[in-house]
Amino acid sequence: MKAKETKTDGLVKVSEVGLLSLVALKLKDRVLFPEKVERAREYLKKVKIVNS
Repeated sequence: MKAKETKTDGLVKVSEVGLLSLVALKLKDRVLFPEKVERAREYLKKVKIVNS
């Protein structure tokens, strides 16, 4: 199902808080750096925990 797109010729004013909220919703549950996450997982598999 395709999302409905609306095109406007003008700009819309949004507060900074509103903009940050919209960006946070778009980025929620996304992995922004999958290569770094995979490297970190591989590194943590090799780590040995020592109690001192």
